[in-house]
Order: sequence, then C-alpha cells, then structure tokens
Amino acid sequence: MLAALRATFPLVQLLLCSTCGLAGAVTAATAREPATAGWTFVRHVDDLDLYRRPVKDSDTPALLGHTRFRAPLADVFSVISDYDHFAEFIPLVSESRVLERNAGILWVYQRLGLPLLVTDRHYIIKIVDDLQGLAAGGIAISWQLDKSRSASLASADALLPAVFSGYWQLSALPDQAGCDAVYSVHVEPGGSIPGWLFARVSERYVVQVINAVRKRIAEERRQ
Repeated sequence: MLAALRATFPLVQLLLCSTCGLAGAVTAATAREPATAGWTFVRHVDDLDLYRRPVKDSDTPALLGHTRFRAPLADVFSVISDYDHFAEFIPLVSESRVLERNAGILWVYQRLGLPLLVTDRHYIIKIVDDLQGLAAGGIAISWQLDKSRSASLASADALLPAVFSGYWQLSALPDQAGCDAVYSVHVEPGGSIPGWLFARVSERYVVQVINAVRKRIAEERRQ
C-alpha cells in the first residue's frame, strides 16, 4: 500500500485543494497552526501535547493529541489509513476490516478487546478518507459511528458504543520531510463504565495510539 501511495503522490499534487469530512479546508497554513482553539491543554507527554474539551450532553470529553512525525505526509497517511491491518499495531484493536468502499467513503468494522472484565466493544464506522487534500500539503480523515449498520452487530459478548467519532488532520512541514498531526476522538462507550473513569483511560489511550502509529511508520520506512 505504501509503494502505491508513493507512486500516486506526484499525480495527486496536481489536484485542486479540498478536504474530506471536516468543515473548512485544510491548508498549509492550518498545518502550522493546528486547530487547538477552544481546547484545554492537559499535559505534554512523550512527543505530543494532549488537550480536552467538554461535549454538550455527554459525560465524556473530546480528546485531542498534537504531535509531529519524522516522516513525509504520504508515509503517515499510508499507516493511519491501513484499516485492514489495524489489529497488528493499534492497541486494543482485535479486529479491523474494510467492509465497503464507495467514492472515497469507507465502512469499517472494528472490535476492541478491552482488559480485565470490561466487555468488548464493536461497531461499524463511516470514514471519509481520500487523497485530494495532498495538493495543498494537508489532508483530513474523519469518522463517525454508523448506528444503523452497527445495529446489526448485536451480540452477547460485545457491546455497541453510544458515540464514536474523530479525525486525523495531517499537514506537511515546509521541508516535506516531516508531518504535523492532530488526532482527535470522542467516545461514549456505553455500558456501565463511569464517564470520569473512561475519560482518564482515554487520555492514556490517545498517547498509546499516536505512539503506535509512530512505531509503525518507522517500521514501514525501514522496509
């Protein structure tokens, strides 16, 4: 997949700039000024800054991690959009597979194997995921829970989350050798997990996901 993306990249540079799934265009300027306005800084951990903000009528906050990867935009995009292989490197993901692709929109099934006695979660998310924004050195990927499709997953050994949405916002750095990245997620897990406890666990998970992506990028670049 990485080789194909690298081959496609020069052609994509010729396209007009647009974004997918987020309001507003992602430009090189927004790349250098990540969308953290309105977010509350939590702490700096490893190589990222962690933020949170409340969500109306929700017990769990939205979380945002801002970091930089020492890899070109195309390499980063290749990893974070490799949905069929998420179980190999994203923490807690025990299953992930693309169910359908249609004009830049994907439906992906995922199952999270949660620790201790917490019941697994599984769901189908709708992802807007394409390469058009690469023309301006930036791209966005967004996803949200597809409740109607997820309803068909009812089972005794896994629960459906009430809410699952988020996005990646990627922007090439001026030297093209690095990538500025914003990762945001908002989850209401459903079941009986207290919101305050889930929020604390989720903050650690955002860090783990970004570090897992960083590690995978390094592995792919060595191949």
